[in-house]
Amino acid sequence: MLKLDDLFEGLKVLVEQLVRLLQLVGLPIFTVLIIVGFLLLLTSGKNPRRKKMGYVFVVLFGSGALLIAYAPLIAQSFVGIEPQPSHSGDSVENMVNGAGSIGPQLFKGVWFVSIPVVFTMFYFGLLVRLSAAKNPQKKRLGLGMMLFSPIVLLAAYLVPKLSHML
Repeated sequence: MLKLDDLFEGLKVLVEQLVRLLQLVGLPIFTVLIIVGFLLLLTSGKNPRRKKMGYVFVVLFGSGALLIAYAPLIAQSFVGIEPQPSHSGDSVENMVNGAGSIGPQLFKGVWFVSIPVVFTMFYFGLLVRLSAAKNPQKKRLGLGMMLFSPIVLLAAYLVPKLSHML
């Protein structure tokens, strides 16, 4: 006969492992979407839909990444329950451990993809800046693309380093 305490203990282990899976896989995905939002802002120009989408990506996924990273810590400090030792041989834990290597590979892939994209945007901004003879709007657009592309590249480099420290 199944005891009620065993059922709650199993549910507790399941929730803990789902939070762990969300931190191992969700945090890299959200940070990749933040970088996509920065790239949308970089290439938006005067298009208000792309600019709005870029802002929404940066704000929404930025706050989501912070929530994923720090919500378990804040809940732990308010509830004050000590973490249980992990149980070996559970299938949920095996699934989480198997998915844990996705994050660093995803960050490495984003880094290798973001370098050519950002440098292409920089040179495209330079081309727009130099081809805008007496159009100040195009000059500002080209200058903005040139100045904002190193910031996006810095974010693509620093976010994995900072999330590793969490």
